[in-house]
Amino acid sequence: MQLYLLTCKSIIMRTIPAIFFILLLSLFYTTPEVDAQILNIERSRVERDTADFLTGKAGLNFSMFNRNAGRNNPNNFLQLTFNGDLAYISKKHTYLLLNYYNYLLVNYDSRELRNTVASNGYSHFRVNLFSRRKMSYELFTQYQTDLARGLERRILTGGGLRWLLYRTDNTSWFAGTGLMHEHESWKDPEQEGVTRVADLLKSTNYISLRSKLSEHVETNNIAYFQTGYDDDIRRFRNRISGDLGLTVRLVGRVSMRTNFNFTYEDRPIVPVTKFIYAITNGLQVDF
Repeated sequence: MQLYLLTCKSIIMRTIPAIFFILLLSLFYTTPEVDAQILNIERSRVERDTADFLTGKAGLNFSMFNRNAGRNNPNNFLQLTFNGDLAYISKKHTYLLLNYYNYLLVNYDSRELRNTVASNGYSHFRVNLFSRRKMSYELFTQYQTDLARGLERRILTGGGLRWLLYRTDNTSWFAGTGLMHEHESWKDPEQEGVTRVADLLKSTNYISLRSKLSEHVETNNIAYFQTGYDDDIRRFRNRISGDLGLTVRLVGRVSMRTNFNFTYEDRPIVPVTKFIYAITNGLQVDF
């Protein structure tokens, strides 16, 4: 009996910090009005000794809520968020297909006042050649849109190198660097009917950490730095972004996931908010 109590105490002490962290993030979560759309390419990577298998994750969040806009005139919100990732691991290479979509509608119950606040998402395909080596190669392409901010499309195509920096049974550090071509099309919020287009060659770099904190708790984090020289302004345009994720397995293949992601651009193509962020909580099903 004493051994059983000590074992239970040990499990509780390991789990409490993770639960406390989730609750803390939830307290900061107010309304899901923005989403940074940061791509965490590590989330769908699988580290196994076997090969030739397909795996994936899918999550769907749906919410309805209101906010005060007068005594008898509240604003009613409807939000739908989808995540769908697939990974195929062969004997030599890894193939990733990552998808995300977020939709937020205000006053969905009124045809006159109905307004789409957010309609954003991305689809990303990446190939990691010789992925089991300490140094491997990556090729990728991505399509992204964020209509609420004025981003009609962002198309990325590029490649680079990926290094394994550190690995244990529960923790792995990776870093990547490469070049990409970025095409962007933005609606200018200060000039109606004007669209700004940019085509830049950029350096893209990232560092990632994946760690299993306990049997049921895992963290998955990535940070990017991307920069490119724009002849039109004769200066570099820099972007820093990140995604911090915590996953807690609840039962079977169902987990609860909490994410904080952000993006900062020092010189955006059009005058938009330079720093955007999002804190989200939801359920995830692994298969």
